[in-house]
Amino acid sequence: MSKVNIVETTLRDGQQSLWATRMTTAMMYPILPVMDRVGFDAIECLGTAAMDSCVRYLRENPWERLRILRERIRHTPLQMISICIGFSVGKALLPDDVLELFFRRCAMNGVNRFFLMDGLNDIRNFEVPIRAAHKEGAKVLGGIVYSISPAHTDEHFVQKTRELVAFGADILVLKDPNGILTPERARVLVPAMKAVAGGRPFYTHSHCLTGLGPATNLEAVKYGAEGIWTTTRTLANGFSLPATDSMVRHLKHAGYSVDLDQDAIKQIEDHFAGVAKRHNKPVGKPAEYDPSFYEHQMPGGMLSNFQAQMAQLGLAHRLEEVFEEIPAVREDLGWSLMVTPFSQVIGTQAALNVLYGRYAVTLDEVDRLVLGYYGKPPAPVSAELLDTVSRRTRKQAITQRPGLTVEPALDRFRRENGPFASDEEMLLQYLFMPEHIQALRAAGPMQLEDTTIGARSVVDLVR
Repeated sequence: MSKVNIVETTLRDGQQSLWATRMTTAMMYPILPVMDRVGFDAIECLGTAAMDSCVRYLRENPWERLRILRERIRHTPLQMISICIGFSVGKALLPDDVLELFFRRCAMNGVNRFFLMDGLNDIRNFEVPIRAAHKEGAKVLGGIVYSISPAHTDEHFVQKTRELVAFGADILVLKDPNGILTPERARVLVPAMKAVAGGRPFYTHSHCLTGLGPATNLEAVKYGAEGIWTTTRTLANGFSLPATDSMVRHLKHAGYSVDLDQDAIKQIEDHFAGVAKRHNKPVGKPAEYDPSFYEHQMPGGMLSNFQAQMAQLGLAHRLEEVFEEIPAVREDLGWSLMVTPFSQVIGTQAALNVLYGRYAVTLDEVDRLVLGYYGKPPAPVSAELLDTVSRRTRKQAITQRPGLTVEPALDRFRRENGPFASDEEMLLQYLFMPEHIQALRAAGPMQLEDTTIGARSVVDLVR
């Protein structure tokens, strides 16, 4: 009877998908020792979006949060997710020296495993983070992002698996952030990718946006996947991941070994149900099947915000036009993926095209993507768009790894902005605007007692 590993992601993907990454450290603090004793393969507890939210909205030091998690979770590996070349949309491409220091300090502060992905599936971009993680003894889960397009063939995914193996990824992952991987596709792709994984473990990660997440996970396990992601029931389903308790039950019924503490899983469910009730947080519900997701492929966490933003602009009535424009923009951009940071870029460019005419106005990020400054897309970009961008920006497309085009920055930043008490403090200063750092310091010590009752409404979360 084969064993299936469960990666718990309530503290990261669960709260990011349903609570807009607004879970405070106090909300998670009491239950951390219980999560530690369940027997999870890893607890995914942090990502660049969560670090960003800590500073901008929660006024919590993300480094302090990470150290607290490590103190309370002593036995289970802590896992972090990140894009390979940067931090967020505004810092989507970092200098290699900054990027390496960032990953190394994350590892030194308690991260045992890094779940890495690239928004173009350009495996060259994994070079620096894999090197940094391995220097500190951390493992790397190399994510190959699933998408639907003429460029995303079986051979595409198989070739990317081979490339990640060559780069030294310790675990291979077929990542489905958009919830569009079907059981039928998993039946084909999992064994094909696993066959070239060089004996390394192979996991699948699938959201529930179309309602197929649990079924897709079960089919992936049937055809060779050795691990999946789940979250506690309160933060499961909908835009999020499958619920831990039901996935464990289904897997055991199918004859697989899942050695987890069921009593502890129930305690975790009760804890976060209480948190949701006290803070008026939304609770996950199974999603209805919606075939439109297979066309626009917009991630669920972005979808709710995007709909709200269009409404605020008085453009809710044109939302369907934008959804129809997204595939055309993706094709022009070489079938770039609808995943962070490019889903936001593609969605916004589609809206600009609808409002002002196709590419009459373009985002700076679109120009950089077209010119290769984020990597090589799965297919060639539109020759017409490339010519337009090259003439307007007076720049030529590049072919080398994007990080090689950015000058080292650490020494100069230290000299011009230091001294700093630590590398962690310096990285915060580098990644965030001064007003955010000032507000973070003014907030004082992090609170570890959850005393707020009736926090923000759903409308506030969307905003």
